Amino acid sequence: MAQIFVIGIGGTGMRCIEAFTHLCAIGMFDNTDVHLLALDTDKDNGNFTRLKNLKEAYIKTKGVNKKQFALQDTFFSANLHYYQFSPDYSRQSTFDILYDYSQTKRNDPNKSSIADLLFTDNAKEFDLKHGYRAQTHLGSMLMYHSILAEAEDSDVTNLKGEGGKTGNIKGFIDELANACQSGSPRVFILGSIFGGTGASSIPIIPKALIEGAKKMGVAIDLSTAYFGATLLTSYFSFPSPNATDLANQKVIATSDKFALNSQAAMMFYEVDETVKKTYQRFYMMGTEAMERVRSGGAVVEGKTITGGKDQANDSHYIELLSAFAAWDFFNSTDEDLSHLKEKRKLEYLYRTFDDNGKITFEDFVGSEKKTEFAKRLGMFTAMSYLILLDKYDFFGQAQRGELTRVKIEGYNDILKDETDALNHFMSLAHFAVVGEAVQDGWLRQIHRSAGGGDKFLLGAGVFGCNSKRECGNFDFNKELFQRGSEFESNKFSTGLLGGSIYDSFVKKFITIDEPANITNKCEKLIKRTYDTLCQLYNFKS
Repeated sequence: MAQIFVIGIGGTGMRCIEAFTHLCAIGMFDNTDVHLLALDTDKDNGNFTRLKNLKEAYIKTKGVNKKQFALQDTFFSANLHYYQFSPDYSRQSTFDILYDYSQTKRNDPNKSSIADLLFTDNAKEFDLKHGYRAQTHLGSMLMYHSILAEAEDSDVTNLKGEGGKTGNIKGFIDELANACQSGSPRVFILGSIFGGTGASSIPIIPKALIEGAKKMGVAIDLSTAYFGATLLTSYFSFPSPNATDLANQKVIATSDKFALNSQAAMMFYEVDETVKKTYQRFYMMGTEAMERVRSGGAVVEGKTITGGKDQANDSHYIELLSAFAAWDFFNSTDEDLSHLKEKRKLEYLYRTFDDNGKITFEDFVGSEKKTEFAKRLGMFTAMSYLILLDKYDFFGQAQRGELTRVKIEGYNDILKDETDALNHFMSLAHFAVVGEAVQDGWLRQIHRSAGGGDKFLLGAGVFGCNSKRECGNFDFNKELFQRGSEFESNKFSTGLLGGSIYDSFVKKFITIDEPANITNKCEKLIKRTYDTLCQLYNFKS
């Protein structure tokens, strides 16, 4: 069984881990134990909260108060272990307070002179609770020492992130240490290089993990580990803050500086010896900036939002591309990565899209794996309709023993908490019906960021239903994939007289054997549904 380690840093990193979790849900990381560390200074950030809700729904779907396992050829196949870390700036919220700068300047001016050289007065005084605000030189120092202080704290329980629990960074370090002792673990870091927290942390994370392990009394030998990361350049913009907000906040990141910030970060990574000898691969990516209504620093109802619960930005397809960068890294051969490590060579990888305006499965995974990605995402999307729409409510009916016309037994002992969690995950992944309206989930958000219409992976109709009635009338069987794509013909027959999609599904479902090697009933039903859809849509299960 594979074991991989993923770290998301900052607000962009949270959305990238969100995309990565959706890849786990559709089954792109079969038979894999995934250790996810969410690292951000802003623990109340809206995207951070959305990620926590997503992972909780994922874990509960795999079993409430049950031992969880990685599976093969099904949805939710990866076994997630979730950890998080946020430096505590609730009491000491500025550089000045953290390091008692004002007192030091009065008592020993010589000691404060280096801080005066490196940091402006505003940088010493702004509130750190909402992140480092593009002050990467300050952020690198603060994040590094925060991780070391957390690792040294003997009062922090060393949770492993299992059984629905949230682990801490000490648990993550401990698991990485164990993996290093038995092989060559792979660690991938997701974050941006144009803002504050991500750009600050990418250079120092490997060293912070090593030194943190020493504080814990554990030695991690990095010579056995491989490191990769995204270098995600600016892909959104927002209005500049007004003078009043700037005066109150001291420092606010502005999107007009993002391109310059990205350039400066890349120049540093290229020459820094610690970065060059630690990382094997950097994945460069970016796209034209689109205006984001609620990005960090955006003006919402006359107020500048620098973080907190109101900073809940929509997802973007570039974050899915970042998640697939991690997928590529974890699927690279040991030979390729060991060669890069031995030569101390840092490899930069890029991917470009066709200029026809359409984004296809091949754009994310290449020609060899495009069918696998199409199958996983397509079948997962089809299952979402069976779960989310009241006219189907397949999992709910199976759990209650209320299936009409054809009686399917053996699932009424599934815990309602598990089917509720599955329903919640699907609503976050695709859409939620609230009254007569439809709220966009992750998939619809990234479709919109790609230009809408028939430009992104699936058929335009998948994203065009904006009411409960429209969703109920949508023929997801016939319009699942893009028109003109090689997968457009992947659909199933509903009979000569145009019978029901649901009847055709149930008729096929009862012919599919229940998996014998899965113990949790909810996962059994998911696997059987997966196999049913694969056969109906002419994919190998």
